[in-house]
Amino acid sequence: MTETIKIGPLRVRPHLRDGTPSGRWQLDIPARFTVDGRRVRSLFETKREASDEARRKLREIQLRGAVVGSTTVRSGITVSEIVEQWTSEQEARVRTLKKRVSSLATDLQRLDAVLMFLGSDDVASVSERRLVAYQEYRLGMGRKPNTINGELRSLHAVFGWTKKRGLIREVPTVEAIPLHWVEIDLPTQDEATRIIGHLPPKVALLVRFLAETGCRKGEAFNLTWADVDEVNGTVQIRSKEGWTPKTQHSGRRIYLSAGLLDHLRRQRKVSQWVFAGRDPTKRVTRFDDALATAVKRAGVVRNGQPMHITPHMLRKANATWQAMRGVHEAILQPMLGHAAGSKVTAKHYVHATPEAMRQAVLELPIREQNETDNVTKLATSGNKQEKRWPSGS
Repeated sequence: MTETIKIGPLRVRPHLRDGTPSGRWQLDIPARFTVDGRRVRSLFETKREASDEARRKLREIQLRGAVVGSTTVRSGITVSEIVEQWTSEQEARVRTLKKRVSSLATDLQRLDAVLMFLGSDDVASVSERRLVAYQEYRLGMGRKPNTINGELRSLHAVFGWTKKRGLIREVPTVEAIPLHWVEIDLPTQDEATRIIGHLPPKVALLVRFLAETGCRKGEAFNLTWADVDEVNGTVQIRSKEGWTPKTQHSGRRIYLSAGLLDHLRRQRKVSQWVFAGRDPTKRVTRFDDALATAVKRAGVVRNGQPMHITPHMLRKANATWQAMRGVHEAILQPMLGHAAGSKVTAKHYVHATPEAMRQAVLELPIREQNETDNVTKLATSGNKQEKRWPSGS
């Protein structure tokens, strides 16, 4: 008896040649489930390969017919299954340098939290009410509003992908959780200089580079000497094997200060990496401990405690310092690797620090009333005194 495996409407069975098993396995796809309306037969070396392909094809068939033309809110496809399909495509985008590995990792981390609550939901039945329930659930777990908003942004991207493929009619949306105003405290230029002075030489150069250029830490970590133009005093942020800039606007040329350029020129080039680790063949990957120690030794404190400074804070500090100097946003955006006209620069990078607000204090040249009276009396007295002297003396 011929062994036949049914996987939905698909069939997997031994391939016969002249009535004799050939040792291979055949997958049969009925004509009503193919794009061109023709029956398809495919051969595989093993039963497992044929069965795996049958399951994949079945899922494609289910996805194609999930919601299109239906008036129900059930598709038979779960959010978990959609995320799996979306992830597969995003991995292909990473391989073709269209998306950063770190960006996909961030999305997947966020979606892990989403799937714990919505994973088994039918993708067509997810509504605004359901998303509000998710917000309540995460707030109840003590998660910060910014974290929850980020998770739903990643889910929104998945639903956008789902709609683009005709699997749902509308992308469910929900109002973001408001973020309460928090005073942003960034190091001043003087504080950054003091901190750099307490760092080991190699780390001092790295922190100076981050503070003066506003580069992302990944851009600095992956900088090679081939990217440095010592003649013109610039560095170039560009793709290289195993790494690509965050966005299409991140690739850019950055001009260096005379001091930073001289600092770079004095470095021994023992590696292809500008900021090499202890092993010269590897780039540096972290310097948190050294930075924290330097902050403490430099006496940079907030609320009586050593200030917590991260590489991203140095990037924001650079943007804020530049804005305080009067650098126009049209110049600042390409310096930071932001798109022209992007709202991100002003909204998330340039901050109203206490230092900036102190410098912006306006004082009108108004004299107090008692001071005005005294000046008036002195003027009057002077006029009377002048009248006592003969005009010709």
